[in-house]
Amino acid sequence: MVNENEVAKLAVHYTVDLEDFTYDLCRSLDSNILPKLRTDSLFESYHNILNLLSLFQENISNITFFCTGVMADRYPDLIKLIVSDGHEIACHGNFHDDIYGMTTKEVRDSLSEAKDKLSNISGMEIKGFRAPKFSINKNDYARLQAISEVFEYDSSLHFQSKQDYQSWRNNCTVDIKEFPVPYQSIISSKFMIKTGGSYLKLFPKSVVRTAIHKTIKNNITPIIYFHPYDLYYGYDMLASWNELKGASSKLYWYIRQTQWAGAFNWSQKNKLKSIFKEFKNLGRLDKRLLNKHNHL
Repeated sequence: MVNENEVAKLAVHYTVDLEDFTYDLCRSLDSNILPKLRTDSLFESYHNILNLLSLFQENISNITFFCTGVMADRYPDLIKLIVSDGHEIACHGNFHDDIYGMTTKEVRDSLSEAKDKLSNISGMEIKGFRAPKFSINKNDYARLQAISEVFEYDSSLHFQSKQDYQSWRNNCTVDIKEFPVPYQSIISSKFMIKTGGSYLKLFPKSVVRTAIHKTIKNNITPIIYFHPYDLYYGYDMLASWNELKGASSKLYWYIRQTQWAGAFNWSQKNKLKSIFKEFKNLGRLDKRLLNKHNHL
């Protein structure tokens, strides 16, 4: 049971990784079909996110949306709406490609292109980045350097404690603000739970809730992340059989995709409602840049 003195500490940043799931899946599998737009579904998901925020976040209702360049290309009106509602637009890559699969030049060029797209559509200075699928190692200083040449902050790395973070910071040669998405060992020391995403979808909410409390105890500000398809209650965001035409392992991926954009979505709403109710919202990540002394 949390006592009254601890309540003030129960604050987190809520963030959304805003990506076109169907497009990204088909592209990654070399499908030769351009997926249809999911405009209605993505707008519905966005409004579901806003409704959830409005239930419990009376004082601060703005959050950060990490958007791919593809979203700027295919859904510019959604990007503009997010900005008009007062949220931060940050970058989630140009395509939803693994950062560790690119050269440093490719990282720099690709992220610069995505930043320009998002900035042009949003009219906002794009300050932050999160790697698709968190696909960068904390000791990959070369790619972190490439990221730092495009953005002011990164939110791709994972740490368990302030001590863990400080050890990395002391050895890191890259001048970039890092706002980590924490992970914690809950079930065993070898099984790490991130604060959001599929971990919230596939496990009881108590598991992620425990990870959040442990993160606070370890002196890191928790960052919660989820996706548009997490709060869409249907199957329209799944790639159709035809859209996967030409894809490798077509049947496998036709079934497997439900892990992300289909299965357990109806239970996700109640899990997130419980999290939002317990942990107040700290707002946009870019506001943390104003704090010159503490970035955890």
